[in-house]
Amino acid sequence: MIEVKLTDEEKRMLQGERGSVRQTCMAYLVEMAQIAGAERLVDLDGTGDMHAPGINMSPYYSISIEELRELVANGERFAVPTFADKSPFPEQPPIDGWEQCNICSFRQQDVRQDDPAFHDKAMHREEFDLLRKMGMLTSHSCANYLTATYWPTIGQHCSWFESSQIPYCNAVLGARTNFDGSFATCFLGKAPYYGMHVTENRYGTMLIKTDRLISSDLEWDVFGYAVGEAARCGVPVLTGTTKPTTTQLQKFNSAVHTGGAVEMYHIPGSTPEAPTLEFAFGGKKPAEEVLVGEKELRAAYDYLNYHATDEVDMVYLGCPHLNIVDLMKLSVKLEGKKVKIPLWIMTNPWLYNVAKDLGYQKIFSDAGAILMSGACLAAMGAVPEGVRCIAVDTAKQANYVTGCYPEADAKLDVCYGTTDECIDAALTGRWHGEWR
Repeated sequence: MIEVKLTDEEKRMLQGERGSVRQTCMAYLVEMAQIAGAERLVDLDGTGDMHAPGINMSPYYSISIEELRELVANGERFAVPTFADKSPFPEQPPIDGWEQCNICSFRQQDVRQDDPAFHDKAMHREEFDLLRKMGMLTSHSCANYLTATYWPTIGQHCSWFESSQIPYCNAVLGARTNFDGSFATCFLGKAPYYGMHVTENRYGTMLIKTDRLISSDLEWDVFGYAVGEAARCGVPVLTGTTKPTTTQLQKFNSAVHTGGAVEMYHIPGSTPEAPTLEFAFGGKKPAEEVLVGEKELRAAYDYLNYHATDEVDMVYLGCPHLNIVDLMKLSVKLEGKKVKIPLWIMTNPWLYNVAKDLGYQKIFSDAGAILMSGACLAAMGAVPEGVRCIAVDTAKQANYVTGCYPEADAKLDVCYGTTDECIDAALTGRWHGEWR
């Protein structure tokens, strides 16, 4: 096994001279580095992100609640600005300093028991309170990069953990992260030095061409899934697209890290490390050229649609969490209308009050839709009783949604298409989507 070269200070932490928590975290990072083939650790100068509370980092490395209390009592802080991504339960805006679980929505939708004590325990309220005192910013969003108001800059080393966020950090912001955000990386401000932290690994490994101009939201989403399948763990360089919007980047990033495990990509003329095609490949010729054209896009679309009926029981929008422009556009589509079946709209808690102040939440409520925040169906692991066919507008949700409900009598049918097609399904109870 590879030997990880540690600094004198890192050795002291590993030997327990800086306390048991730092020793546990350092041991965890050293093992991560050995598995990844990293010869050293890198000091983070960007931001951190983790599934919170996250003090159980693996079956072998965990921090106890008593140790967490002691850290807080001693005034310990995270080494870098650290954000918490989505939780298992939807949340409402802060009430008495705490994002209260959206118990009303659960009761209304018959999803989970609505005992407040159950939610306090399930939400790990004490852990979150303690993590906040250590400086954690509990955005509770898989897309907290849109509301953080504090981005890492080009070249800064980060440690993030959420599928749509990894390629966003690397490709869109030009910062550097692997899929490794944890309590250890954020608390120590260190991560194994491999993968996307290394400049040479960030250059393109394959050229992706397409025979269809990728321009609409759905095309970017399907394209992302198909590119992920083609590139797997590679670094694709994309041609044949328009300049993506923020919403399209959200869709593409979540899809490309779902269809495959793409952490970095380039769009020449759009992403910061690819001013030209040649620059994206580091001056070298691409080792491989792949066509992700009409045939491949149609195959991905058909794979993501698996339903034996056009009768839809529920519509879910917000994977990744919707940005404020998405919410504005949805309010226009739903104003003055009434949904026939449950429509859940998910955003992040930091935007909930904004949507309420702008009148969007009332429009959704008047239409019979529910604006929720902080979680997603996959994290919640439940759908309303009787739902057998669900409509969604993102490849990531379509790919994961049926694997999240083992208690279901049968696999959920999934209708996948555009946001407009999902709204139509919510209003009519039927699916009319098609690949165009």
